[in-house]
Amino acid sequence: MPERVFGRKIERAGFTDIRVHDSRWLTLDDCARYPLFPAPLIERMRRLLSPARQLEVARSVVFTARRP
Repeated sequence: MPERVFGRKIERAGFTDIRVHDSRWLTLDDCARYPLFPAPLIERMRRLLSPARQLEVARSVVFTARRP
């Protein structure tokens, strides 16, 4: 989901002071450290994705917000 859409959704949920603190691409090697991506999936992605695409596999975004 795009960052701006997520920001709007949490605003509608009643959060205020919404801020993005970090936004960066995760490489395939970064993703391999998380249990969400099991080893067989990582190996398949290594075979199927170009080296350039392996540098931008997922997006990591850190938000903070307050709930009044």
